Amino acid sequence: METTHKQHTNYLAVGAALIALTILEVLAVNLPIPALPFLVLFGGLKALLIALYFMHLKMDRRVFAGIFAIGIFGALALIVSLVLIMTTA
Repeated sequence: METTHKQHTNYLAVGAALIALTILEVLAVNLPIPALPFLVLFGGLKALLIALYFMHLKMDRRVFAGIFAIGIFGALALIVSLVLIMTTA
């Protein structure tokens, strides 16, 4: 029973999207605007792409994606709260 990945182009497209999001992150830091919302958005999108394609959550049952989503939302809440604490102190 061999399993093969029939869509290597998806991995190339995801890799190109990760590169594009990284470039957007670097550009957001260098613009004279508040960069934090953009960095959180781009970082979240990158994490989602990595989880869906490279961790194969896209092909797994939805319960695994839900468990992963709980962790992502928890991490996002922690990051946002830490940023708010550090900027008000």
